[in-house]
Amino acid sequence: MTDHRVSLVRCASYETAQVQAAVEEAVCLLGGIECFVKPGEKVLVKPNLLTDAEPQKGVDTHPEVVRAVIRLLRPVTKHIVCGDSPSVWGEKKDINKVYEVSGIRRVCEEEGVELVYFTKSRLVKGYPLTPWAFSCDRLVNVPKFKTHGFTLLTACLKNLFGLVVGMHKMKIHFDHPKALDLSRVIVDIYEARRPDLNIVDGITAMEGDGPGSAGTLKHMGLIAAGANGVCVDMVLAHLMRQDAFVVPTNKEAAKRGLGPQHLRDIDVLGGPLSDFVAASFRLPKASILAKLPRMPKVLSRLLTAFLSFKPYVDASRCKLCGICQKSCPAGAVRLSKKGIRIDRSRCILCLCCQEVCPHGAIDVRKNFFLRLVMR
Repeated sequence: MTDHRVSLVRCASYETAQVQAAVEEAVCLLGGIECFVKPGEKVLVKPNLLTDAEPQKGVDTHPEVVRAVIRLLRPVTKHIVCGDSPSVWGEKKDINKVYEVSGIRRVCEEEGVELVYFTKSRLVKGYPLTPWAFSCDRLVNVPKFKTHGFTLLTACLKNLFGLVVGMHKMKIHFDHPKALDLSRVIVDIYEARRPDLNIVDGITAMEGDGPGSAGTLKHMGLIAAGANGVCVDMVLAHLMRQDAFVVPTNKEAAKRGLGPQHLRDIDVLGGPLSDFVAASFRLPKASILAKLPRMPKVLSRLLTAFLSFKPYVDASRCKLCGICQKSCPAGAVRLSKKGIRIDRSRCILCLCCQEVCPHGAIDVRKNFFLRLVMR
């Protein structure tokens, strides 16, 4: 029988003992870690490491949540590895910087866990995924609760896009420039390697123009857990005060029978769901595109043309680091001594540049029509 249970547990801060207690309680409500991992099994712990951001910036899964997950696993098995494929980094030296700055390396060294690199790939369902996801007996998914300019929410399902090795992610973005198309890819990957357990860092979440430095930190004070990532993401959408199926990955997954058809079919443990709902939750500026109803293609193209966004660079914040140029799958970003230029004719509006900018220097502008309708 499919497990449609999701646990929600309060956690006020990233103090080690508080996080440990909350993670243990969240998994205990689901039956305990022994329900998900058997003695001696090899486990891959997969956090969300978008970029080389310090823990207090709230961009990556906080290292104390990763520590708590490792300590939860250790009584059952000592065969634990941890790793991710950060957004645009394909070289080991660059991934090392992400591991270092995010605090994940320090935690893994202190807890005696090997950090692994997603540098080799194998084709699964046509996607170049890390063999670590398949050579390990269990996958424990440890995402961050954030908004996303393209898919509205990044949590359990979207975090699995990090199983795609290195720069291959750019080609997938280029080949699937629409949110619905990319969401189908994400759900394909979820089907190819479903996590055995999902534990979400929702202590400090992100609203607004997430998932990178352009977003705004929001204290949600919770840890969420569940075996079914679709169920967890549906609950998180509700906490954002959104219909679960406004999130295109949730909609696609439910269509394939990977999750329930209604939020009411999810058994929420740990307290009334209403106690965890945010009083308000700001969405990305581009979220209106993800929320458009299904319509004929001609009308959809016309409406999308009117409801358009364009990324632009705030020169006062830009440090000319070139990460946006490296991340652009369409080659639309150019770096010169005079600054960053974006070729509008090539831009596919994937917002990868905004996602990875470490300085919050890239924003999106609404066109005149959209400014009118969103007043």
